[in-house]
Amino acid sequence: MTTDTKDRLGTDRQAGGLQHLLEYRDLLLNLVRKEVRVRYLGASLGFAWSMVNPLIISLTYLFVFTVVFPSSIPHYPVFLVIGVVQWNLFSSTAMTSSELLVGNANLLKKVYFPRVAIPIASLLTNTVFWSSAFVVFLIILVPLGGHYSWPMLLFPVYMVFFLMLCLGIALLLATLHVEYRDSKHLVEVAIQVLFWLTPITYSTSLIHHAALRALLYLNPAVPALKVAHQLVYRGALPSIPEAVGLVFWSTFALWLGIRTFNRRVPAIIERL
Repeated sequence: MTTDTKDRLGTDRQAGGLQHLLEYRDLLLNLVRKEVRVRYLGASLGFAWSMVNPLIISLTYLFVFTVVFPSSIPHYPVFLVIGVVQWNLFSSTAMTSSELLVGNANLLKKVYFPRVAIPIASLLTNTVFWSSAFVVFLIILVPLGGHYSWPMLLFPVYMVFFLMLCLGIALLLATLHVEYRDSKHLVEVAIQVLFWLTPITYSTSLIHHAALRALLYLNPAVPALKVAHQLVYRGALPSIPEAVGLVFWSTFALWLGIRTFNRRVPAIIERL
């Protein structure tokens, strides 16, 4: 191995983690601005698509589960829409994370900066689009049959853990895709399956078998969605198992994601 290669790998090891990210905050902001501009570049509705997409999905499922297969859940539109809005952030982060490193190969090879800035910028971009949809949801919450309550004030705290979960998964999938290019297609299938294994269109109370209900919690999105439903839909504090599940999955996913990403940074750059 040449001296230049050793220096490069050493720099990559230093640039992989979060500890140097603040030094490159301008780069991070520029990456987010670029992604926001490019995401809907040339589209006639532009940024509005970030609100139209969850709206169309919500209306589709609302029609199915209120007209075709009527749901017994009270104020079902509120239950459904908050689930769809949160799921969109989770799924869009997972779907876009697979090609983050491969798609930015030229930048990663030419410029030394914290490599974790790429997944974080993608997550922040998705969060910008999520925020617009969430604001619209809050505006129409009462017309949908919901109400504002003090537990909703804890929603920002919940979002910290939710974003930790999303970032951890993004780091894992971004790393995996560099070495296993088929992983992108597996993620697309997994997201579709997980949608129906997550209480978005139904309540877990409809699952009467205790063992099956417990198995659902192996899906990290389940406690995340259940806490969101508690805070926004029911206007109540989450139960201890729900809160513990969210904190556990968020912390574990972020720890595993950062650990895997940082350990694989030198090999990742070489394989791009």
